[in-house]
Amino acid sequence: MTPSYSPELIAPIDAPFERGPQLRWFDALDDPRLNITAELTAPDFVSLAKARGLPPFAVLFHAISGASLDVDALRWRLTDQGEPYRVNALLPSYTVRNTHGHVNFSYVPFTEDLDAFIAAYHSDKHEAETATEMRTHVKAAPECGQLYCTGLPFLRFTSIEHPRSGGGGLAATPNIAAGQWRREAEGQLSLPLSVQTHHGLVDGVHVAAYFDAVRDRLERFANS
Repeated sequence: MTPSYSPELIAPIDAPFERGPQLRWFDALDDPRLNITAELTAPDFVSLAKARGLPPFAVLFHAISGASLDVDALRWRLTDQGEPYRVNALLPSYTVRNTHGHVNFSYVPFTEDLDAFIAAYHSDKHEAETATEMRTHVKAAPECGQLYCTGLPFLRFTSIEHPRSGGGGLAATPNIAAGQWRREAEGQLSLPLSVQTHHGLVDGVHVAAYFDAVRDRLERFANS
């Protein structure tokens, strides 16, 4: 089954693009990607999620996805012709293992309603785990952005690079990787988090703001 995303959830694009010089310069390079990995410290959402009967990774995936809409620079994508557009809805995906232990992709339309998001997470996870083909052809409205997420709960990495092919629109979709978490003192935990995206759209300062946004969302979950 090929997942799809309803265009009724799409809002009009409402922001001008101001990074024309940066986009042209970085997109002319052999590889325009910016890749930053750092350690994220946040409330212990894992214990809280388990206490509420929720999958901890789904809670993290929700925060990772929503935070990309909280930082305007991470809302921008490029068409196949290299034209920038701003997304107002999101179809994030993450990696799962199929019944043979090989990688595939699950897609969960983002909604601020965590319960609805997790219900969709459970539903599509089964589709991804039992699929025999790679789920790469996803139908989505033009103004809907994708976000690629990789969960590596078995590895506390210090850097990571994702498969890549060319620049332009192929480089514009952010790749987010979250690694093994570790509980720290006073109800906190830490985990490695990596952001790979198009440098013509996103600078290091925006990645730092994204880390703050993920942390803020996990704090709101902890205090809810």
